[in-house]
Amino acid sequence: MSSRSEFGQTGTEGSDGGLLGGGRWLRQTKAFALRNLRATLRTKATILWGFGFPAFWYFVTSLLFLPDAGDIGPGATIGEIKGATAVSLGLFGVLTVTLVAFASGLGEDLTAKRYRKLRSLPVAPSADFVGRYLAGVAVAAVSYVLVLLVGFVDGAEYALHGPGSVPVVTVSFLLFSLVGVSLAVLVTWLVEDSEIVVGITNAILLVSFFLTGYNGMNPELLPEETRQIVNIAPNSLASRLQTFHLTETPATTPTGAQTGGVTPPSFPVELEFVALLAVWAVAFGVVASVLMDQAVYRGEGGE
Repeated sequence: MSSRSEFGQTGTEGSDGGLLGGGRWLRQTKAFALRNLRATLRTKATILWGFGFPAFWYFVTSLLFLPDAGDIGPGATIGEIKGATAVSLGLFGVLTVTLVAFASGLGEDLTAKRYRKLRSLPVAPSADFVGRYLAGVAVAAVSYVLVLLVGFVDGAEYALHGPGSVPVVTVSFLLFSLVGVSLAVLVTWLVEDSEIVVGITNAILLVSFFLTGYNGMNPELLPEETRQIVNIAPNSLASRLQTFHLTETPATTPTGAQTGGVTPPSFPVELEFVALLAVWAVAFGVVASVLMDQAVYRGEGGE
C-alpha cells in the first residue's frame, strides 16, 4: 500500500529506520520542525509556563530575594546580580520549554497513536528527533531572550567578557537545548502517559534547579563538600558559563569582595567546561536518538 504524508514522498508500508537521501531527510526534518513549532506555540501551557513563568519568577526573585543596592559590599553591583539572576532564570525557561513542553507534545503524539501512521511511511527517526530539537531551540530562544529583556528593564547589566563570549553563549545555549529535548524523549519513553509525563518533567526541572543552588547562582546554599557540582551538572554548568560571559561578574571572588553569592567555586571559564557540556549533550542526544529509532519507530511506543 502506498501512502503520502507531509513527512515524505510516496512510500510503501514499513518504517525506513535508517537515514534517507539528504534532500528527503532535510524536507522531513523541516516538516517535523514546523509541525512541532506550530503545535507548541498553539498550546496555552507553552505561553504560560514557557514564556510567562520564567519572567514572572525573575520579578518575584528581584523584588523579594535580591539585596538592596546599599547592602552590597565591594566587588559587585546590583546590576551584575540582576544580570546573573536573569541568565539563570533564562536558562530555567529554556529547560521548561525543551523538557516539559516537548515531553508533553511527544507524549500526546504517542497517546493519540499518531506513530501508527508514521511507522507505515519511509520516515527517518533522526529527522523526527532533529526536527523536534530545532523547534525546541526556536521556542526556547524566545523564552530566554524574554527573561533577559525583563531583567534589562529591571536594571540588569550585561557585558561581554571578550570576542569569544558570543560563540560560547551560542554554543552552550544549543548544547543545553539538546540536553532538554533529549531528556524529554527519555522521560516520555519511560512514562508514556502524557499527563504523568508533565508531572515528572516538572519535578526534574524544579529539583535540578534547587539541588544546584538555583542553577549554580547560589552555591553557598549547598554543603561545602558538594559545591563543585555546580560546575558539573549540565543546568548549572550552562548557567555559570553564560553568566560569566554575559555579565561583568569576575571568575573568582577576591578577598573581602562579594559577587552576589555566585562564587566560590570559581566560574567554569576554561574551554574544557564547554567540552564537558558538549559531552553531556552528545551523550543524552545519542540515547534519545536510539530510543526514537528503536523504541518509537521500530518498537511499539504508544501502543
